[in-house]
Amino acid sequence: MTVTSVLAADFGSVYTRAVLIDVVDGSYRLVARGQTRTTDGFPVDDLAVGLDRVLRQMTDATGRRFTNDSGQIITPEQEDRSGVDAFVVTSSVGRPLRAVIVGLMPEVSIASALRAAAGTYLDTATTLHIADGRSEEERLNAVLLTYPDVIFIVGGTEEGAPAALLRLLNPVRTAVALLNEFRRPSIIYAGNSALAATVQAAFDPLTDVFVAANVRPALEEETVDSARLQLAQAFDRYAETRSAAFTAISAMSTSGVLPTPQSYNLIVDYLGRVYPGGVAAVDVGSAASILAVSFDQKITTSIRTDIGLGHNAPALLETVGVDPVRKWLPFNVTDSDLQNYVANKALRPASIPETLVDLYLEHALLKAGIEAMAASARPSWKVPFGPISIGRVIGAGSALTNTGHAAYDALLLLDALQPAGVSLLQNDPYGLIAGLGALAFDNPEAVVQVVEGDNLETLGTAVAPVGRPRTDRPAMRVEITLSSGEKIDQTVMGGHLWVYPLPYGYTAEVRIRLMGGLRINNRTSLRLTLTGGGAGLIFDARGRPLVLASDVRERAVQFPLWVSEVTGDPVQEIDPRLLEAVQVQAPVVGAQKRRRPERSRPARPARGGRRGRKQDAKAPAGSTDELEPDLLEFIEEEDLDDLRRGL
Repeated sequence: MTVTSVLAADFGSVYTRAVLIDVVDGSYRLVARGQTRTTDGFPVDDLAVGLDRVLRQMTDATGRRFTNDSGQIITPEQEDRSGVDAFVVTSSVGRPLRAVIVGLMPEVSIASALRAAAGTYLDTATTLHIADGRSEEERLNAVLLTYPDVIFIVGGTEEGAPAALLRLLNPVRTAVALLNEFRRPSIIYAGNSALAATVQAAFDPLTDVFVAANVRPALEEETVDSARLQLAQAFDRYAETRSAAFTAISAMSTSGVLPTPQSYNLIVDYLGRVYPGGVAAVDVGSAASILAVSFDQKITTSIRTDIGLGHNAPALLETVGVDPVRKWLPFNVTDSDLQNYVANKALRPASIPETLVDLYLEHALLKAGIEAMAASARPSWKVPFGPISIGRVIGAGSALTNTGHAAYDALLLLDALQPAGVSLLQNDPYGLIAGLGALAFDNPEAVVQVVEGDNLETLGTAVAPVGRPRTDRPAMRVEITLSSGEKIDQTVMGGHLWVYPLPYGYTAEVRIRLMGGLRINNRTSLRLTLTGGGAGLIFDARGRPLVLASDVRERAVQFPLWVSEVTGDPVQEIDPRLLEAVQVQAPVVGAQKRRRPERSRPARPARGGRRGRKQDAKAPAGSTDELEPDLLEFIEEEDLDDLRRGL
């Protein structure tokens, strides 16, 4: 059957999005989209309700009916244009799969297993290998104590000896047998194919076993696609157990419920093979974040379930620490202010900043989180140190795409990832990449046409030279020649940005002369043909790596000026009262639990109803206190979920 119309739905922790892709004038294009709150929590507890709301939006926009009277997706597309030929689903809702990885050597089979897991929400609880120094009893306990959802077994080349891997599997099988039969993990085997039948025979009576191609058939060869597909299907099986609604949705879908990161891995891998200069896509969500980067046709996908701007905002702050967040703020802030802000974000993950202070706090967390993701992933990139040249940068997630101004979206990407050289900046506000990745298995032609079409939002092109310019001294001389023959000359001063509003669909010939030690690909003079967009052409003379003022009063001038330069809006000055010195507490150290300060606890004021105590009338301007910081020590993850349901 020829697939012409595709409905793709993505269930996020906060939003459910859907897109309709159909053939228009002989090629696949984005036709309609919808978005609503995800309804897996109180008071609905039914994902299907959110899906129905999105489909109603799209029906209103297109006139197309997507479901029949019983609520099932109509497939294939009918003669009256109702229904679709394919329905694909991706999801990032819920906790990641808890996994135990079993292999021979950490630098070989275990490393391949971790790369295969890229694109799946997988939390590796422990790894077992022949060099881990554990006894059989310790390995058995390691499996029992983690209660894994999946055990991923790799190891052994196709010509390798099987004895070592079989010894590792003995305690694993015993542990699976000891676990409650309703909580036994699935087994995915992607090792020496000669052992596949033995592994199946060992675990089949106890749990399901799924066999994939060997991830390391030879020492110098790696094949992860088959294992990656099995891991995605394991995620689908796990998603189905979360609720009856997911079971029904998975049954209607063409390929089940696939993890959202897998889509980023596939799409960025494709773009990296087609377009030179490197590709990066970053999606900062409420509960998890994704960074997929392709250099020299090598894809690296990082999934961070400890970095989010909503449900996992407290984990983000704990992971990155206070100081990396504070450096992005143009005012003084206490540790309590930051902790209170992230606690309130965790309780109300869909809330948006209402004040200038909240906006800076939100985006400081965003930038610090992306910086942390990039820093942890960089060892596997082509350029592990120094400025990064990225030809195309794609932002996704509400915090990056819904600021209301294309140039401000672009500034967030430039600040957080700091791409050097010439970069095409794009946004994916509709969650299109998630749907395209799920579609790739069934209709790769549609994926190629949609990606290469005008379906992602183009912000514009940024030019960012490497080096440290002299502040307020000439750094870039720019000459723009439009198709009409009109010429624009501009000198960009060091430490500043200049934007020429070239609309989307237009190109211009640009000559650039760099000064003050700045370089692009070791050149000081360039001739380029640049593409416009919602923001236009952005000339960033702040240098790479980006240098932020260390003094808060200097940042109070620097940051608002940068925002004004890219957006064209008046400078939003920082309230001088926010620049007064505050007592800075010990920083929150990444990966350490929050400890109670060594002080006596003040008397707790009377509460103002279930929403907690009212804000202290004597709090300084810009204070975000709404929740006592000490309460954070007594709120476990499950308690936060309960509080969200009650608010």
